[in-house]
Amino acid sequence: MRTLSVSRKVGTFWSYVLVILVCSIFFAPFLYLVSTALKSSQQVIRYPRTLFVRPFHGENFLTIFSMYPVAMYFKNTILVVIGSIAGNLIVSSLTGYALARMNFKGRELLFNLTLACMFMPLFLIIIPRFLFFQKIHTIGTLLPLILPSAFGSPFCIYLMRQFLKGIPKEMGEAAKIDGCSEFMTFRKVIMPLAKPVLATIVIFTTQWRWNEFTEPLIYLNNQKLYTITMGLYNVIGMAAEEINTHLVMAFVIVSIIPILALFAFSQRSFVKGISTTGLKG
Repeated sequence: MRTLSVSRKVGTFWSYVLVILVCSIFFAPFLYLVSTALKSSQQVIRYPRTLFVRPFHGENFLTIFSMYPVAMYFKNTILVVIGSIAGNLIVSSLTGYALARMNFKGRELLFNLTLACMFMPLFLIIIPRFLFFQKIHTIGTLLPLILPSAFGSPFCIYLMRQFLKGIPKEMGEAAKIDGCSEFMTFRKVIMPLAKPVLATIVIFTTQWRWNEFTEPLIYLNNQKLYTITMGLYNVIGMAAEEINTHLVMAFVIVSIIPILALFAFSQRSFVKGISTTGLKG
């Protein structure tokens, strides 16, 4: 019995060692990011390379705010994210509810088409989408960045549908017996139970819109509307002859802080939303 206990402890120890090693591999680029952001331009190119060099140059973070309109980049990105989240929550929740809890002809076909859209590459629809936004005269505005997500995401619709399939149908039927309409049942009974998956949709939508680079590069031709990713592109592009690596890394750290904070505060809801999204057909 004692031998078995020792064997378990040894196994647990090596499991922790393996986890720490794997985490270190993924954490190493972030460590390099932070160390480079705290160096001067001379320290960055100094050989032999060292991870952290004194003195630290925390003023790099203030420099990027004085050299580049970082606050404007944040404002534009937040507008895109808020518009995308608002529309995506409404459309994905309503569509997911209809596909999960309402019986109508063609429901399974519609769901299968939604799944098919999940595998459609962005580059397949770039030209049709560009021509559409050009036709409605929205090129050069933030609308082309907001509207595609605001009309729902196939992946988010799938998440919502799968989550709602796990809620007992008796709850909706009881609400209807009490006099609730379909929409009242959706709003008063089902949505309060769907908070974890709603939080998951918020996190995914924020990450997608915050990190999006291809679409801003296509649609934005005014620097006053640049988002965070275009701002980073601007920081790199303005120093084509000699890239200020330390400033680029400082800009990257500033740009990812909101995403890290969002995930830290919403981690419990995010994990619950993913883990409780069932696999019911």
